[in-house]
Amino acid sequence: MMIIQIILVLFFFFALFKVFLRFRSGGLKGREAIGWFVFWILAIAVVINPNYTLILAKILGVGRGVDAIIYLAISLLFFLVFKIYIHLEKIDRQITKLVRQDTLSSQTKKYEDTARHS
Repeated sequence: MMIIQIILVLFFFFALFKVFLRFRSGGLKGREAIGWFVFWILAIAVVINPNYTLILAKILGVGRGVDAIIYLAISLLFFLVFKIYIHLEKIDRQITKLVRQDTLSSQTKKYEDTARHS
């Protein structure tokens, strides 16, 4: 086993441990935890036996396994960035709505207080 493989396997086990801790503390739902467990287990399997990527490369019609992994990783990253962007836009709209409601409510209260004292 090469040094990079040892480092990656150790890192992936650390990631598995973090997933377990997040699940145990309630930070991850069961379905999410299973998804991450499967992801990290597959990553460990690919690092230990890189020939597994050749199967994926043949299915996708790519010459080398590492190319298939890179294409899939880039696609996944773009998808995740898109999901994060959509989520941030939703949060931005919610914050804007709350700030408007708070401003209107405080302005109405100020108006009522000045009308009472007049």
